[in-house]
Amino acid sequence: MKPVRLARASGSAFGVDDISCAVATDLGLFRQEGLDVTWSDWRGGVAASRAVLEGKADVAYAGFGPVVALRAEGHPCRIFVSQARALAQALVVQKGITDVKGRSWAVDGIGAMSHHMGRLVVRAMRIPESEINWVAVGPPPERIKALLEGRVDCSLIRTEEALALHRDYPDQLRRLLDFDELKKLVPLQPHGVLMTTEAYEKAHPEVLLALARAMIRSSRALHDDVEVFKKMVRGNVPVKLDDAELQLMWQREHDSGGWAVNGELTRSHWQAQLALCRELNPAHRAVSRDELIIERFVSEALAALGVHSSRFDQP
Repeated sequence: MKPVRLARASGSAFGVDDISCAVATDLGLFRQEGLDVTWSDWRGGVAASRAVLEGKADVAYAGFGPVVALRAEGHPCRIFVSQARALAQALVVQKGITDVKGRSWAVDGIGAMSHHMGRLVVRAMRIPESEINWVAVGPPPERIKALLEGRVDCSLIRTEEALALHRDYPDQLRRLLDFDELKKLVPLQPHGVLMTTEAYEKAHPEVLLALARAMIRSSRALHDDVEVFKKMVRGNVPVKLDDAELQLMWQREHDSGGWAVNGELTRSHWQAQLALCRELNPAHRAVSRDELIIERFVSEALAALGVHSSRFDQP
């Protein structure tokens, strides 16, 4: 068994939009690939990515935004497989709010995936970013606490947690935009990836190939079988949901191509994502797809596993 130190950006718990990482552990996919994975918890994608750069972890699960930003700064980080293709989140606001203009908006950190997505939502709403007060609070539990304590006006929250907040605190919070509405508003969304350093890529290619295979198999298990999804959410997500709620969430993820069943490194997808990153961050050095993406491991994984038939994520 090859030991791998894996940093996760979601803090101490998984959510629906990063559940494939939990699936790879709970279904034994990492072990079947000969990997002994140890998770460490970090506050957001920037922190998880920096943990890899600082040698505190070998690989990180994080949003691709922080990885792109770090690469633009000259750090030797690379993406070798996508964990998802979008975010399973909803925009939660204080009860009386109907417009986020001029409001305080909680994010993991400036430059984190939650900030990236928030900027895209605001952009789609045609609200100048100067009209938003971005507040760096931390991972989802901290953002939820800030909402409940009234310290912030709004935040993007995992879809399962947003549903529970709407259900349990109807006099205080509500969903201004749900998952499906956000998907229509922002079709091209940031998502989770696995990243490492160029040095680790050269030293441990067999580990990265095994991780790529395990993550693709995990995404396929979620996409193909609602019962796997329900079991994994019940076992890993702190929010308690009934069967109908789980069915609805799975259907939305399945029908929108939320899981990266073929590792989602397709050229058209990433060229569009990087072009959008350049629009959002014109002062940053432009990063090319070839500089950022390692294609080899997903290509080799698909050669062994075959290409999934989903109409999404077609290499």
